Amino acid sequence: MITVQLNGEDQQLALGSNLLQAIEQWQPGPSGFAVAVNQQFVPKSRYQQTALAEGDQVELVIPMQGG
Repeated sequence: MITVQLNGEDQQLALGSNLLQAIEQWQPGPSGFAVAVNQQFVPKSRYQQTALAEGDQVELVIPMQGG
């Protein structure tokens, strides 16, 4: 197991997890979110190729409407 931070909170993932697997585990809800790993934006097309490691910081941003 590895520990990564998701929006500032520790989350456990299986060793060797990629970003796609992590997002599926976290179930962020409907599509329409952006993801950054260690302050670098990751396009959806790269989720499966983006390996996560111990201590990585993942930010998952879901846009909100309002006024």
